[in-house]
Amino acid sequence: MKSLIVEGWRGINQSYAMVNQFQLRELRQHDLTLYHRDVPFFDPKWSLEKSDHGFRADFYDEIARIPSPPDDFEPDVTYRIFWPLRFTEARSKRVFVFGTSEFQNLQQVIPPDQLEQALIKEDLTIVTSSQWSAGGFRRAGFDESKILVIPLGIDPTVFKPPAPESRAQFRRSLNFNDEDFVLLSVGAMTYNKGIEDLLIAYAIVSQTYGNVRLVLKDQRTLYNISAKEIVDKMKVRLPQLVDDALAESIVYISHSLSVEQLAALYGAADCYVSPYLAEGFNLPPLEAAACGAPIVVTRGGATDDYVDESFALLIDSELQSDADKRWLKPDIESLVEKLSTLIEKRADRIDMARAVELIGRKFSWRAVVNQLVDAMFA
Repeated sequence: MKSLIVEGWRGINQSYAMVNQFQLRELRQHDLTLYHRDVPFFDPKWSLEKSDHGFRADFYDEIARIPSPPDDFEPDVTYRIFWPLRFTEARSKRVFVFGTSEFQNLQQVIPPDQLEQALIKEDLTIVTSSQWSAGGFRRAGFDESKILVIPLGIDPTVFKPPAPESRAQFRRSLNFNDEDFVLLSVGAMTYNKGIEDLLIAYAIVSQTYGNVRLVLKDQRTLYNISAKEIVDKMKVRLPQLVDDALAESIVYISHSLSVEQLAALYGAADCYVSPYLAEGFNLPPLEAAACGAPIVVTRGGATDDYVDESFALLIDSELQSDADKRWLKPDIESLVEKLSTLIEKRADRIDMARAVELIGRKFSWRAVVNQLVDAMFA
């Protein structure tokens, strides 16, 4: 029987850990001898108590029961999915390392000696989640034949459109009514997420459409950055645009959510907005679309690999670069125009029923992990 050791993180809701946990559950369905080696968290302040994974007990039990490998076990494949990237030798014949390159600047974040060794390792394959991210590995010197682009996925049993009454009930819990047009953004609230541009656009559209509301779900328990802090800074920077009234109209969520609660939040939104500058994949918009919410995302980046006109409007952008990195500059006017198009129900190509079917077929974790296993044991 083919054998695989996965090295990574379990138990928390950090993005690499969540990808690992969803993939582990699907890997258990394959005819493999499967082991998992837990790696210390990148940040020692991360903890299960503060940043719980959010899975149901029965779901997580499947993941937690995957055993650690015997010390002397030699698998066919080792798969590493944690940060910082580790390219060192393994007991296996082949090593696959998952990584993302948001700003396409790996040569600035990987020590030169480690990068030099990685570039010449014959048994090493890089797994990354988008063509944009793959560009970072190419810029770092990896040969195209060593880079494997496999998207991330969604669990269609969790991320699916809610029943109308469930949606209405969740919106009421956030103090929204049927007439409110709810924008949503979820993530670390770091600079690359484009939250400042989103706030500017929200302020502009609010002047025209009085029923627009914004929900910001941050990951303060992991990264110690709260959405409220960003809004407060914008009030100082642009007081005529981002004032107290606008700040108070925003719903802030900083506590951890279960995956079911996150799906309900997506399903309660009328639009998911991500005017990002740089991403490795940007999974939340895809999850939101699977839950029935149209998305507005930056054109030209990682989301180009999965967007479809049935569920996405694209923000015009310009490619920017300096000596170290590359990123996109979303156009604020384009962002405002796309939001207005959705608010006024002028997005004729949006077809969420078609979108949900497409996403479930092409981007389920099952479909993604099938690609991964086929590549590992080709």
